[in-house]
Amino acid sequence: MTETPTRPKVKGSLYKPPSERPEDTNLDLFDYIEDAKVRWQIHLFEFDEFSKEVIVPSAKTAYEWTLQTIDKAKVAYSNLSDKKEETQPVDKVSQERVGKDMDSL
Repeated sequence: MTETPTRPKVKGSLYKPPSERPEDTNLDLFDYIEDAKVRWQIHLFEFDEFSKEVIVPSAKTAYEWTLQTIDKAKVAYSNLSDKKEETQPVDKVSQERVGKDMDSL
């Protein structure tokens, strides 16, 4: 049976940032600005795609569910008001006491 090689355990992150800032930069100010413009255009494109694929369909679904819920609430309310018309008020309520066992206490 062959033994699997053991790897040393690494604590923390494998990436270690440099302790000192590099003196020379590879890009000048104009290149940084152009890079930022390109990244902003990428961001706008990605957000537009996200809106088309996620936000708009979710909003449409929520709108449809809201309309369905409102329609169901209207039907339920109209059913309640229809039932109220069918019921008749009670003519006389009994005033007679029931269960006089509490009077002896």
